[in-house]
Amino acid sequence: MKTRFILIVALLVGLSACEEVDQLTQFTMDFNNKVTLPANAVINTPISISIPDISTNSASTFSGNNTSAGAIEEIKLQQMQLSIVSPAGSNFNFFKSVEVFMQAEGLPEVSVGSETNVADGLTLLGLNTTDANLKDYITKDKFSIRFSTTTDEAITQDHEINVKTVFFIDAKILGQ
Repeated sequence: MKTRFILIVALLVGLSACEEVDQLTQFTMDFNNKVTLPANAVINTPISISIPDISTNSASTFSGNNTSAGAIEEIKLQQMQLSIVSPAGSNFNFFKSVEVFMQAEGLPEVSVGSETNVADGLTLLGLNTTDANLKDYITKDKFSIRFSTTTDEAITQDHEINVKTVFFIDAKILGQ
């Protein structure tokens, strides 16, 4: 009985240590980019807006976290937030819905986030992210983001919007 107890305690300690080591191979990559939503009188019609290619600098980020692209197991979009930079005092009342897609050379476009019923009065809009594994996109040198938005009121001025993305990266333990 005593041997069984010691074995169970050793197993629990070993599992706890594995979880701690696994956390050492997990980190995030953040990107901040701006996109301009042009003034538009069209409502209830999808509008497509793209952010030009975004350099990932993933090799240096991976190296700084003691890993490499070959050791990456999974990359998921953890957070995507939109905030209005200008005009001052604006909010997202003009958005009815928004869906965000990611694309990289040689890879299909994939949906990464959305909000289908944007509430009035928001100056910071957090999108619901998908569970897509974006490893193949982020390990490339660059990727692009495209927004498909539907407005429910006319936009009388161009709006500059900051797009903050946070990607959660999980690498193999000790490159295994």
